[in-house]
Amino acid sequence: MRQVKSRPTSVPLYLVTGAPGVGKTTLLPDLVRLGQGLVVIDQDELLEGGAILGVPIAHPEAAPNWPAYNRMWDRILRIVRRAGHPVLLLGPTPSPEELATNADPAGPVHWALLDCTDQLRRARLQTRGWPAEWIEDAVLDAAQTREFFPTVITTDDEDSEAIARRVLGWVATVSGTPLPE
Repeated sequence: MRQVKSRPTSVPLYLVTGAPGVGKTTLLPDLVRLGQGLVVIDQDELLEGGAILGVPIAHPEAAPNWPAYNRMWDRILRIVRRAGHPVLLLGPTPSPEELATNADPAGPVHWALLDCTDQLRRARLQTRGWPAEWIEDAVLDAAQTREFFPTVITTDDEDSEAIARRVLGWVATVSGTPLPE
């Protein structure tokens, strides 16, 4: 009879968050390339034109849809983690209530905040063509979120590989596993 190899019972989840314009999506290719053994996902990867299955998600007016979108991502993450794969998820800033629910039967959850100066955030979002109201909402979101995270990784230098290495260095620190060279 063939022995079945058991799956790890505790698989970490690394949630890397930040307000719009901080550079989460820009980091994705470097994190995927450098994060050996880590499943790296950006929540925006499922969106087409800011919507999923035609339902708007990526705009402030879509706030009523965000809880359902978050529940969908929770299910996706549980599916990946039950296979024994640690996940690094890039996503928008959570509410204080979401931060308070760190208990996860699939394993430990670790949070880090990506942050940049407000001036740089405004410039990045203007380049995307965002309306001034949305930009100021993103700046306010960033300001309100800063107080909740002990781990902050800055993206001001705009060198995505160096930033990705800082993120993976944080993962290595909290997991106790050294980074691959």
